[in-house]
This record gives sequence, structure tokens and C-alpha cells, in this order.
Amino acid sequence: MGGHVIRLSGLRDAKVKTLDGETLGRVHEVHCDGGRVVALICGPGSFIESITAKKKGRRIPWKCVKRIARKEVTVVPDPPQRKPSASRSRQGTRRPSVPRSGR
Repeated sequence: MGGHVIRLSGLRDAKVKTLDGETLGRVHEVHCDGGRVVALICGPGSFIESITAKKKGRRIPWKCVKRIARKEVTVVPDPPQRKPSASRSRQGTRRPSVPRSGR
């Protein structure tokens, strides 16, 4: 992606399209690791789109992003999908509460 500076706020709600022109949705989350963007999560952009959409959210690795224009992100035609694993799901991510001893 070169040395361009991109604000995360500029990616929020940006339309995500493939090089072939297929619309994948809008950016809802940006995943970072050590200050670097590693993936985008995109999905239907509005309530109506979410009802009529055939696909739910997608995780797109940052290396699959080919171009960023004003409010539009272009990615490779079929970005690879990571299968959800039990250890990475949101369920069970809270730490169990530790009972406090009476003081």
C-alpha cells in the first residue's frame, strides 16, 4: 500500500468492493496488531442491507487490500476466509470473576 497515511476513521463505513466489482459490504471493524492494520471486517452496511444480504461479515486480511479511495476499499476478488475456531470466538472471552475475601 505504499507509504500513505490513512486514518482509521477514514476506513469506517467505507464500501468494500472486489477488483471484479462485487460489493462485499462496508467496513465495520479494523483489526490492528502492534500499531499496524492486519485485517478489515466488513458486512452489510445498513439494517435493510443486513436483512437482504446473502453473506454475513467477512474478515479480509490487510494484504488483500489493493486500493483505498475516498470511502471505498478495493480488495482481491475472493479474499481467503478464516474459519472461526472455538478459541477465537467471542463466547468465553471474559475472565471468570474471582470471589473476594471478606475484609
